Amino acid sequence: MHPADQMEAFKQLIDEGLTAAQVAGRFGVSPLTVERRLKLARLAPRFLDLYRADEIEPEQLQALALIDEQAAQEAVWDGLSVYDRSAWRIRNAVTAEACSADSRLARFVGLDAYEAEGGTVRRDLFASLDDLGGIYLDNPQLLQTLAVDKLRGVAAGIKEEGWSWVECSLDVDTTPWRGYGRADRERREPTVEEAALIEQLTADQRAHAQAYDRHQDEGDPDAEDFELVEQQLCEALDTAEQKLEAASERLWQWSAERLAIAGALIRLDSRGDVVIDRGLLRPSDRKAAAAGAGAGAGAGAGAEEGGEDESAPRDLPSTSRPEFSEKLMRDLTSHRTAAIQAALVQNPHIALVTLVHRMAETVFGLYGSGDDIVKVSVRVTGDSTLAQEASEYSESPAATVLGGAETEWGDRLPGSPDALFRWLLAQPQETLLELLAYCTARSVNAVAGRPRSYNHSDALAEALGVDMADWWVPTVANYLGRVSKAKALEAVKEATGSDATRAVAGMKKPDAVAHCASKLEGARWLPAPLRSLGAQPRTPEDDA
Repeated sequence: MHPADQMEAFKQLIDEGLTAAQVAGRFGVSPLTVERRLKLARLAPRFLDLYRADEIEPEQLQALALIDEQAAQEAVWDGLSVYDRSAWRIRNAVTAEACSADSRLARFVGLDAYEAEGGTVRRDLFASLDDLGGIYLDNPQLLQTLAVDKLRGVAAGIKEEGWSWVECSLDVDTTPWRGYGRADRERREPTVEEAALIEQLTADQRAHAQAYDRHQDEGDPDAEDFELVEQQLCEALDTAEQKLEAASERLWQWSAERLAIAGALIRLDSRGDVVIDRGLLRPSDRKAAAAGAGAGAGAGAGAEEGGEDESAPRDLPSTSRPEFSEKLMRDLTSHRTAAIQAALVQNPHIALVTLVHRMAETVFGLYGSGDDIVKVSVRVTGDSTLAQEASEYSESPAATVLGGAETEWGDRLPGSPDALFRWLLAQPQETLLELLAYCTARSVNAVAGRPRSYNHSDALAEALGVDMADWWVPTVANYLGRVSKAKALEAVKEATGSDATRAVAGMKKPDAVAHCASKLEGARWLPAPLRSLGAQPRTPEDDA
């Protein structure tokens, strides 16, 4: 039975009075599958005919299904060039005036608050249930109004702190405030109770740090509970440091004189989180601040331009021991960089998006977390660079793809800048996009020595559909021989569901990790730095 026939059969049964659950039970599928088939069955008949004739892809049908009215579906289809009817192009046309629930304004306002005010949404039945990008808000103006109102509510609370002024902005661009200075803070003397608390917290922090150091110096890395104890000691040390930092931070404050001239800026960052910058000085306020500094206790009482006050406490690097060494992290993320490059070479559209995104960030001053992994200058992250960091790089699938692309373009391109320019002028757009994809790919650098939060490299890997299991496999040289025996056994248990502890009992580490390597062959297991953020370890059931 053709899928289109199944869609129509489901629709007929529903029209006869059956529920989605009853239809699902009859055909042995989930109710969600039934609902998705029904959504496609309600498309204009011509699209199901095209589907039967293999002239339209399921992804294109799913994009069209975002529109309920059949006439509107046909209008979108007919309004696009026959050469420009990809699923993403259709989806873009359908949702051009809507706003994704994954946008920063939607994250800030909240979907429930938006709907409570009468805002309507469209849900893509074919997106995963936890994918906010599959929910579209149809009233961006309402969303904007709600965001402004909510931000003003935050501002009202900040104004009560005594600031001379408070400004709000929904923009991520901080360019308009770059001319602002920053008022310094003063450290007040702690009360008797505060001094006693800080003394106690300092002693606690020191004791936790010593316990952690002893475990590192005297503990057995191959002991079964070594990493569990290590994690517990890390968490305890982190908690102690945070408590000490919070208690010390409370002693730093702005004087009444500074509050009378300084203000606060409240804005949203690129993820929709509220950012509050306190102690800012408008250009017109700087003379007053300088006058106050002159009447005060000298240079230390002044205001800095665009920076933190030198006397204030600063964040110290965490003393927590990371899960993986910096060298191993750089090795793994170098392989990930190569995989992203190789995937990008084969996807000119996302290469164009990536390059335009990076250029627009710079041109429009959209400064975010600083993870500008695409170096538009252009700084090439080539094979020699990756090979220095990534073990067994030359034998990797990514190196093969990138090496083939380099050879192909090297044979095609002229050898001088002038000749290259003339050659490019004569090429069709398709060739230019393919070359752009290769050059953009070679500028990607996602190598990192420390674990990271969600950043641009993750977004790019997701857009490209990069599964590192296609590009990297654990071996003794690239992973198993560089972590503890317990870590290697943990990998086997995650991948196979079986505990290999007894099997390697009495073995020396080289033999044990070789045994683990054999068990991981074909399992598509990945260590945490190579998994998509939020992904769970692969289990045997995933392949069932």
